[in-house]
Amino acid sequence: MKAKQIIFAIIRITIGLFFITSAVLKIFTIKEFELYIYSYGIFNYTLCTLFARCLIAFEMCAGLCLALRWWYRLAWWLMQLSLLGFTVFLIFAQLRGDANCHCMGDFVELNPLQSMIKNIATMLLLVLIRNQENWNFKFDKIIKPIIIIAIAAIPFIVAPPEILYNKLYSSDRNVNTIEFEKALADSTFYNCYPIILPNYEYDSTTYVAETKPLELQGKNILMFAHAGCKFCREGAKRMSLFFRENKLDRSRCKVMIFSNKPPSSSYEFIKETEGYGFEYREINPVTSLNIVDGHFPTFMLMQDDSIVKSFGLWGLEESTIKEFLADEEE
Repeated sequence: MKAKQIIFAIIRITIGLFFITSAVLKIFTIKEFELYIYSYGIFNYTLCTLFARCLIAFEMCAGLCLALRWWYRLAWWLMQLSLLGFTVFLIFAQLRGDANCHCMGDFVELNPLQSMIKNIATMLLLVLIRNQENWNFKFDKIIKPIIIIAIAAIPFIVAPPEILYNKLYSSDRNVNTIEFEKALADSTFYNCYPIILPNYEYDSTTYVAETKPLELQGKNILMFAHAGCKFCREGAKRMSLFFRENKLDRSRCKVMIFSNKPPSSSYEFIKETEGYGFEYREINPVTSLNIVDGHFPTFMLMQDDSIVKSFGLWGLEESTIKEFLADEEE
C-alpha cells in the first residue's frame, strides 16, 4: 500500500510539474504562441495576447494545485477537461497540417499527433490518481489564494502585453500609433522591393530587393497586408484599379506586407492583385500585428509621417483615394 501511494505521488507531482514546465516554455516564446493562436482567426490580436497569457496562467496554477493537492478534486477535473479540449483542438490542427502545435513553446517542437498522444497518456495517468485527499494546513485558506494569484500574475509580469498599454494611449482608433511611430524610427520598413516587373510571356515576375529607408514626403497611402489574406488581396486589387482608372502615381501607394513563406507568397500576392508599381516592403509579422491589432487590411492616408485618416477594407472608396491624392497629382 505504501509503495502504491509513493507511485501515485510521483505520477501526481510529475504531471503537475509537466504542466508548469509547459507553461514556462510558452512564456519564453510568447510572441510565437500569440501568433499561432491568432492564425486560427478566432480572436483579434489584442485578445490573442490576453488569451495566451490566461492559458499559461491556468496551466501553471492547475499544475501547482495538482502537485500539492490544493483543491485537488477541482484541479483534477479542470485538468482532465482542459486536456480533452486541447485534444479536440489538436484534431483541427492536424487536419490543417500544423508542424508545431506550440504546446511546449518553440523549445520542444511537437506536431499535433504527438501532442494528442501525450494528452491521452496524461489523461489515463490522471485516472489512476483520481482519489486523493486535499492537503490542508494552518492558514491555508489565506495562503493558498495569495500564492495562486501571484502565480497567475507571472505571465502578465514577465511578458506584459505591450499592445494593450500602447492601444490605450494610441491617438488613432484603427492604428496603434505608438507602435507605428516606433517602427518608423527604426529599420522595420527597410526591406524593399522597388522594381517589380511582370513577364507575361513566361507567366512570371521579376523582383529586385534592396534595403533603403522609408520616405514619407508629401501624401502617401500605406496599406498593411498579410499575403495569405483574401480580404487583403481584394483590397489590393481595388486599390490597383483605383490608381489605374484615375491615372494616379503608383509610387504613392506603399504596401507593408508579411507572409508565412516569404518572399514567394508575397510575390504571388503582387502578381494576383496586379499591384505593379506600388512600393512593397516586407514587415515583421509581430510588428505588423501590433500596429493594426491584427485587422487586415488597414489603410492609412499619410501627410508626411502623420496619419490623416485610417480605415479598413469597408472604408476603401475610390473617391477617398482620388480626392486625397488630387493635390499631389496637379
